[in-house]
Amino acid sequence: MITDLLEMDLLRTFVLAVDLDSFARAADQVSRSQSAVSLQMQRLEEITGQQLFIRQGRGWQLTPAGEILLGYARQLLDVNQQAINALTATHIAGKVKLGLPADFAESGLPVILARFAAIHPQMEVEVTIDRQAVLQQQLQRGKLDVVLSFGKDVPEDAILIGHVPIRWIGNSQKNVAQLQPLPLLLFEAPCLFRSVGLAALEKAKRTWRPALTSSSVAGMWAAAQAGLGITIRTEMGLPAGCVALTTTSGLPALPDVAVFMLTRKKTPSPAVKRLTDILFDTITTQVNDIRKRTKKK
Repeated sequence: MITDLLEMDLLRTFVLAVDLDSFARAADQVSRSQSAVSLQMQRLEEITGQQLFIRQGRGWQLTPAGEILLGYARQLLDVNQQAINALTATHIAGKVKLGLPADFAESGLPVILARFAAIHPQMEVEVTIDRQAVLQQQLQRGKLDVVLSFGKDVPEDAILIGHVPIRWIGNSQKNVAQLQPLPLLLFEAPCLFRSVGLAALEKAKRTWRPALTSSSVAGMWAAAQAGLGITIRTEMGLPAGCVALTTTSGLPALPDVAVFMLTRKKTPSPAVKRLTDILFDTITTQVNDIRKRTKKK
């Protein structure tokens, strides 16, 4: 039996723990210890009178009651945020400048812009889609307010969103991965994914040839859809017609890569802070979905 009102603080931590798939990562985000977060989840179970988590190996998964609560928790948090936004956003005007790689342009950007416009309708958003090195240079020069990036290492001043696996990506023609030498669709150097993929092939002593080199992520996706070869990327923004190859392809395993944000100022303006919050929420959901799909493969 539910004995009390559901507390927003508990629900916020609960949703974070599920989205980040970790009590420890959720603890970092809410500036609490992992034991404090565990106590919060126990408190939530006491209030609802339901078991919300069940152990699974070294991790955990939601019980059916936990799945039900998760849906309602998201709705309650969203309504709560809408109420706060309606009372505080008012008539802030000006410009915010966002930089992001092309991977996020089609999958996350429409949601991010729509949510931000609903809160700050008077604000102008300037979006720059470019290579990560270029974006970070523009951030340092003050030409961008916030940048979304991938990286093997996370800078100390970055806001970590999560980690996603780097994947070999082609189309449904499984035989392409068996070709010798392996036809690769490569992004122009320097490129993190290119370096990781080529290092893995070299370690596995697998021969390869460049079937296409492009400065455009869209160009690589198009070539992969056409069956010209295999590219190296994450599943972020993966278009229809492209598939992440499984371990049965015979290609070497690839590591995870971090997804994080960098801001120009340590104390950003309210509008930039709101944009980073929306970025974090939107991309966290995508990262979590990718990791769940990866576990099932």
